[in-house]
Amino acid sequence: MSPFDTVPTRPTTMSRGMDRALSFPTPPSASHGSVNNLQSLARSVTSGLGGAVSPDLGPVSMNADTYVFLLQDTIMRLREAEAKIVEQKERIEHLETLSMTDELTALLNRRGFVEAFRRELASARRTGMGGVLVIIDLDGFKEINDTYGHLCGDWYLRQAARTLKENVRAHDIVARFGGDEFAVLLTHTDQAQGLARADALSSRFNAATCPWQMRSLPLRGSFGTHPFAGGDQEEDVIRRADAGMYRVKRLLKAGR
Repeated sequence: MSPFDTVPTRPTTMSRGMDRALSFPTPPSASHGSVNNLQSLARSVTSGLGGAVSPDLGPVSMNADTYVFLLQDTIMRLREAEAKIVEQKERIEHLETLSMTDELTALLNRRGFVEAFRRELASARRTGMGGVLVIIDLDGFKEINDTYGHLCGDWYLRQAARTLKENVRAHDIVARFGGDEFAVLLTHTDQAQGLARADALSSRFNAATCPWQMRSLPLRGSFGTHPFAGGDQEEDVIRRADAGMYRVKRLLKAGR
C-alpha cells in the first residue's frame, strides 16, 4: 500500500493563483536528516524559480521517495506556469505592436509615432541634440483613387511610404498618420542640417513615380517642417509642422 493511502495529509497552498493543494505525508520511518535536506532543496528550487510556489514545509516527517515525487510534481507545474507566462507576455507584446502599426504600409501609426516622438524628446533633453519634424500630405490622391480605383490608391500609399523610408537614415522615424498624411522625424541633427535634409527629401519624393498597370504615376506631396528640441511638447511641434504643410499646399494651389 502506498504512503498516500495510509498516512493523513496536511494541505499547503500555492501562490499566484495556483490552487492545487499539496499533501505532505508523515510516515514514522523517515529520518529527520534526509527530510530536512529535501526541505532545503525544495526551498532552494522554489526560490530559484522566482517564488512562484511557496509551500509551508513546516516540521514534517515523510518517506523520502514521497517527498521527491511531490518535489518533481511541483517543479513540473512551475515550468508549465512559466511557459504560460512567457506565452502570454509574447501575445501582449504582439498586440501592442499591432496597436501602433499601420496595417497597409507597415509604418508606425499616429499612436506609435507619438510614443516614438516622446522618446526622442526625452533623448534631446539628455543630449541637447534635437531634430526636425516633417509632415507630408499627398497631392492629388483623391483623383488617383477616383481615376484608377482604391486598389491603385492602396498601392500608391505603399509606394509613398517606401520612398520616404528609403530616403532617410535608419534611426529616423517614418509614420502614416492616416489617410494620405505621413510624418518623418529627422533625429539627432541640428536645425540647419535637418531643414536641409527635409528639403532634399521633398525633392526626391516629388521626383519619384509609382508604377501601376503599365503607367507611371508621379508621387506628389506637400511638405511642412518644424524643428524640435528637448523642451518642446510633441503635439505643439506636430501642430506647427502641420500648419507649415498647409501653407505649402495653399501656395501650390495658388500657383496653378
